Amino acid sequence: MATIIACLSQKGGVGKSTIARLLARTFASVGWSVKICDFNINQLTSTDWVAVRLLANIEPVIDAQPMNSVKKLKGEKHDLLVIDGAPDSQQSSLDAAQASDVVIIPTGATRDDLKPQVAFAQELANKGVPRSKMLFVLNKTTESDLASREAAGFIREQGFEVAETDITSKTGYQMAQNRGFSIAETLYPSLNDRADRLAAEIVDKLNALQVAA
Repeated sequence: MATIIACLSQKGGVGKSTIARLLARTFASVGWSVKICDFNINQLTSTDWVAVRLLANIEPVIDAQPMNSVKKLKGEKHDLLVIDGAPDSQQSSLDAAQASDVVIIPTGATRDDLKPQVAFAQELANKGVPRSKMLFVLNKTTESDLASREAAGFIREQGFEVAETDITSKTGYQMAQNRGFSIAETLYPSLNDRADRLAAEIVDKLNALQVAA
């Protein structure tokens, strides 16, 4: 059985694909066979990113495939499947959350992002997805530590865990992804280090859940 990580959101533009790509690269870099399952079939952003990566001969190699049903995951032979979920798809998101080992919920630090994303997580919890399986990630933050702490505090007050490492809005991250790289493969060591720290937190969360199971 493949390990499954789902990157899910209620709304677009919060960094779902960014985190999915980071995780795919993180596991592929240590020899895992990895596929991104792109459920956002209207845009296929992760599928397109993998195509750009392959054309540029960037290693490690990552696979991607458009999908519209979690049931199709059962026949996959990869070590890791990363679900890049479709926004505003309640049933698809619920199916993905239930099938996954860990659920990553990215969000910006503004109220416009936090409220719908927390409501989305609450809905998953109400439908039986364990809160312990969910991890929020703050994405596209500013340089204000206060704003990030307040956003993280709001999430924790609602009973959810949030990663200590946030991803700031940087041109270097955008440029890397435009060329088929993940946010841990930029031209800037400080940006790569930050992305790697986040990936390590998610790996630790996954390992803890698997040990508990």
